[in-house]
Amino acid sequence: MRRIVPACDLTGRPCVCARGSAPGSASRRTTASARDSPHQHNHDLHGCPWGVADPPKKVSETRPPRLYARSVPPPRARPEPASGRLASSRYRETAASAPSWVPRTRSRSVPGRGPPPRGTLTALRPARTIARMAPRSVSVPDPLRDIFSRAEETVAAYFAERRQEIESGTLEHSGSRYVLLRGPALSVELFDLMRDFYGEGRQREADAFSRHLLYDLAHAVGRSDARNFHARMRLGDPVERLSAGPVHFAFTGWAHVRIDARSVTEPGDAFCLIYDHDHSFEADAWLAAGRSVDEPVCIMNAGYSSGWCEASFDTPLVAAEVLCRARGDEACRFVMAPPARIEAQLARWAEGADAPPSGSVSVPDFLARKRLEEELRRKRDELEERVRERTAELEATYEALKQETQERAEAESRLMKSQRLEAIGRLAGGIAHDFNNLLTGIQGYAHLLDRELGATHPGAGHVKEIVLATERAASLTAQLLAFARRQVVEPRVLDLNGTVDSLSGLLHRIIGEEITLETELGAEVPPVRMDPGQLEQLLVNLIVNARDALPGGGHVKVATEALEVGLAEGEGELPPGRYARLVVTDDGHGMDAETRERAFEPFFTTRAGAERSGSGLGLATVHGVVRQAGGAVSLESAEGGGTRAVVSLPAADPAEDEPARPSRPPLEPAPGRGQLVLLVEDRESLRRLGREILVDAGYEVLVAGDAEEARVCFAAEQHELVAVVTDVVMPGTRGPELVEEMRRARPDLPAILVSGHVGDALEGAALPPRTAFVAKPYRPAALLRTLAALIRDAADER
Repeated sequence: MRRIVPACDLTGRPCVCARGSAPGSASRRTTASARDSPHQHNHDLHGCPWGVADPPKKVSETRPPRLYARSVPPPRARPEPASGRLASSRYRETAASAPSWVPRTRSRSVPGRGPPPRGTLTALRPARTIARMAPRSVSVPDPLRDIFSRAEETVAAYFAERRQEIESGTLEHSGSRYVLLRGPALSVELFDLMRDFYGEGRQREADAFSRHLLYDLAHAVGRSDARNFHARMRLGDPVERLSAGPVHFAFTGWAHVRIDARSVTEPGDAFCLIYDHDHSFEADAWLAAGRSVDEPVCIMNAGYSSGWCEASFDTPLVAAEVLCRARGDEACRFVMAPPARIEAQLARWAEGADAPPSGSVSVPDFLARKRLEEELRRKRDELEERVRERTAELEATYEALKQETQERAEAESRLMKSQRLEAIGRLAGGIAHDFNNLLTGIQGYAHLLDRELGATHPGAGHVKEIVLATERAASLTAQLLAFARRQVVEPRVLDLNGTVDSLSGLLHRIIGEEITLETELGAEVPPVRMDPGQLEQLLVNLIVNARDALPGGGHVKVATEALEVGLAEGEGELPPGRYARLVVTDDGHGMDAETRERAFEPFFTTRAGAERSGSGLGLATVHGVVRQAGGAVSLESAEGGGTRAVVSLPAADPAEDEPARPSRPPLEPAPGRGQLVLLVEDRESLRRLGREILVDAGYEVLVAGDAEEARVCFAAEQHELVAVVTDVVMPGTRGPELVEEMRRARPDLPAILVSGHVGDALEGAALPPRTAFVAKPYRPAALLRTLAALIRDAADER
């Protein structure tokens, strides 16, 4: 049968050649005997430096191969692949990161080639397989012999590529750095060190720490070495990768592996490896130290081998030492299996064991701890994810609450502002009512006095000044009433674009030559429903406000546009619907936040002294007019950044427009012709004034101080009456209610409502047919014109 002829120093067989001899042999061989040796023809294959072509003429001595370069003597190291030992002096050594003692030869001279350079290390090449024999580095059952023989060749080839340089302190195998460590330092001495560190009474705790440390370290190193070896040697088959492990174990000095025939080496849950570690460096260390133990001590052997196999099969594995020579068992025996199957495999082994263990068997909790760590990590990740989710929910809730709080604060601010303006409006309306009553008497009697004195009287000029002063005062009270929304209005469907266009000439005159006015009318702007005079008034007031913000000139823009407010949108005070928007923008000095907050308050102004040209009621009037029309007004402004006034008015349906009102009365009042008029006024001074105006105009007058007196007069003369003139706000029954009672008997009865403050009686209401409103203070001529027009229209209807 043909056999393997590996490199001389790897197999341990004698190298029969001109310069080689069996290690440890003192006999010398001749050139002829070398030439006749069956080993001779393979010299070039396994890297013997001397070859067979030109052997030296004379052999003086037999030299062992040198490990170190140049003249450095090698240590007393004894590699024993058959036993898995790597011994130096009196200590066992093991190679960290899996080194092995693979000798290098340095030739002194080679005939025909010349001597190699000093310090050169010549590597042994892997042997060419001629015939395979049983592997020497591992003991396996016969069915596995061929697999492990190939594994031995692969491992030998890996460790044949060796480089050691004493000058740089490096030892390399196949491009990887290695270090040699004493075996006892990783076993019994480490246990002693930890026991000293933990102190007396804590030996069990110290030993547990040492076991965990050694197993975890060895398991990680074994897994890492396996991956490096598999990649370097290009091993892909799981069985090939696993079979290299025990051989690698022997080459690196850990132990000689003996695999039991009961082992199942197929990947999967059924995998079970039963093996002995002959000459385990850990057991040898404890035995050499003369220390007795109760538990297995080959911890790194178990960890490294399970780590290698785990990397080979890419599945978690754990190994438990069931027998240990250090505690008196016949061998160092291990059982390796997947973590979920290890207990069952240990029980299976115990049933068929020839010699029971002398002590307890413990399964390394490495994987259990790893599972716990993974479980803790998974729980931590889940907790972190839940915390993130909960935090996101809380952040969303917080943001929603913050938004809701902000919206509530804004709503409360708007409500407070509205309530404040409402309170101011009520106060202003009440003041306006009282002032209007006073102004009515002053203005009325001034007109009567002016007519009596005539234009040539020396006091006529003074009377005219009184009249002008009362008219200016009446204008102020009218604006107060507009702010308080206490005006009687006649709403109509109006074209916003048409109103802006028709007022453009007036607006240019108001704004002056130093300011440019631009208009931009939007498309499809819906019509609005409001009093024409109020619409014109709010536009003029906004233009005047913009003009006052541009004392040195500038630019003002008036724009219109359509606006749709959806159900989910909501825009401040605007409910969902369609709106026409009027925007007046200027590039003036702007307003700060405090000024914006108070801009709609009556009599509020930022100008003082000579700069103050207005009454401070412009924006207040705009606010009242817009709110009375059902819209909203806002100011967008920043100090130094101009102002943008935005008015939003509800869109109107053109089909809802009312029939045209009667034509305006003539400019000059028509005199009464003895027609009977009922005058109802709760203030005596105004009753006398009204009676005098009507009598002076040719009317007969019935005078009543309240609703009860008016009912009596009406009952007596209802068929003779041509009209009733009544105050709106009176104690008891108010004017509109009194007129409604009278019209039950006289539906065609014309009526004039007179008031300086309509209050709730006519707030926002349209006047019924054959009804007119005259605001206090009024000129006598205005009252007479309105009365004559109503009487004439009533006569025409008959």
